[in-house]
Amino acid sequence: MDEAAALLRACEVARRGRHEVEPNPMVGCVLLRDGELIAEGWHRAYGGPHAEVEALRVAGERAAGATAVVTLEPCSTRGKTGACTEALVAAGIRRVVVGAVDPNPAHAGAAFPALRAQGIEVDVQVSLAAEALLELFKQLLPRPRPWVIAKWAQSADGCVALAPRDGLPQPVQLSGPEAHARLHDWRAHLDGLIVGVGTVLADDPQLTVRGRSPVRPLRRVVLDPSLRTPPGSVLASSAGEHPCWLMCTPEASESREDSLRAQGVSVFRLPLAPGRDDLLPDALACLHTQGLGRVMVEGGPRTHARLLAESLADAVAVILSPKHLGADGLPALPGERLPSEPAALAERLGLASWEAEALGDDLLLRGTWRRV
Repeated sequence: MDEAAALLRACEVARRGRHEVEPNPMVGCVLLRDGELIAEGWHRAYGGPHAEVEALRVAGERAAGATAVVTLEPCSTRGKTGACTEALVAAGIRRVVVGAVDPNPAHAGAAFPALRAQGIEVDVQVSLAAEALLELFKQLLPRPRPWVIAKWAQSADGCVALAPRDGLPQPVQLSGPEAHARLHDWRAHLDGLIVGVGTVLADDPQLTVRGRSPVRPLRRVVLDPSLRTPPGSVLASSAGEHPCWLMCTPEASESREDSLRAQGVSVFRLPLAPGRDDLLPDALACLHTQGLGRVMVEGGPRTHARLLAESLADAVAVILSPKHLGADGLPALPGERLPSEPAALAERLGLASWEAEALGDDLLLRGTWRRV
């Protein structure tokens, strides 16, 4: 295999990270020795090891003296992971072929002198296929909010819970164990998980990662304009161990804030934008300033309706359960029972790209409003 073919292969494997790495770019890496492909890797999940590190792990000692063919300039600074330039040097790579320069002005071209200083030959072979992998990343670079995934589970008759009682939805377990396990895989690679205060009052959830180790501390974020989250709730009482952030308005009770802060809760007071009655856009902007890059919203029908209507969601993950909730079901969107067939649901949501996957008895629909 020559380097041009290896670069095309690296672009191919990079796309395996679709839906898992955003807002970071999809990246692939192939290791060659004497024209033989000895290892390949790709960026599998946001916050996880980069493509170069994955390929080096597969190659082991065989990486020494090899050529690394990578779709994107290796990172040269330490962030959520170590610098890939350091990993390539430590593995004994002798040559690096790059298909695209990092489009982030803060990092563009920085890897090349770092590698050359260690005696590694660098060749930039600009590739249209590699550049195409960066289209979404380039769009997201200047945007002042995280990558937002809207997630919900719905019944076969298009409902997400039972009708409210005493003003609050009645939760019901719709997803099976396989879908539940996937949820915790997602949570392990998030910066933040967002719910509305109605979910907290109705369900008193944990919103933690269970059954696996999170890549970083998961910030549990509640949209709570009036600070109605009880200081004795599971979220508040576990804030010392698992970060809990409440987003409220300046008018919220100061004494209530003091009680919550005493539990270790972080409170952010955000002014409501003119003409708005919810905190969603301002909360997302706040999370961006706090360094959160990928968040999931597990809200109720009203929150998700806001996300969709105002194009604040980038991706969607819907668990389609075979269960029926009947006449007492609460529609997935206010006043609307969404279709349960993946293609029909994708069309109703206006997704630009989507795919469906079986998870036990459930189906998982994942899609985006942008081509990725």
